[in-house]
Amino acid sequence: MKVSARHIVAATAAAWLAGGCISPHQSAATDVDPFRWERGAEIRLPNADTVTLRDVAVFLRCNDRFAEDTLTLRIATMTPDSLRFEEPFRLVIPRDESPAPLKREVAVPYRLRIRFTQSGDYRCILTPTRPVRGVEAVGINLTKSE
Repeated sequence: MKVSARHIVAATAAAWLAGGCISPHQSAATDVDPFRWERGAEIRLPNADTVTLRDVAVFLRCNDRFAEDTLTLRIATMTPDSLRFEEPFRLVIPRDESPAPLKREVAVPYRLRIRFTQSGDYRCILTPTRPVRGVEAVGINLTKSE
């Protein structure tokens, strides 16, 4: 059976596109001031997939100075065409039983089954409603909805 170079290139390109467009997990984070986080932290989420439903979680990386059990954030989301949506979001933070020297990461579900309908960069700005100590980084996890 004779296979032409054109068929090989087409099959390779199709496999590359199918694997590259749909990732089951995407994550982005940025550092914040661990001594007093009070300013907005901007997170950029590049998007090429406009059909997949995704679940969104907000995560914090904390050190031993973080003693909160709840934290309210203002989450502002800007679409690639500059539309903006902003809302408060209250994180209820579960108690951690790990040894003190270990860094702690807290992930809280934010939205379920959302679709980013535009290609391009979505930007999220996470701002605490009051200054907080002990948060070293904040981020967003996107996972493919089940």
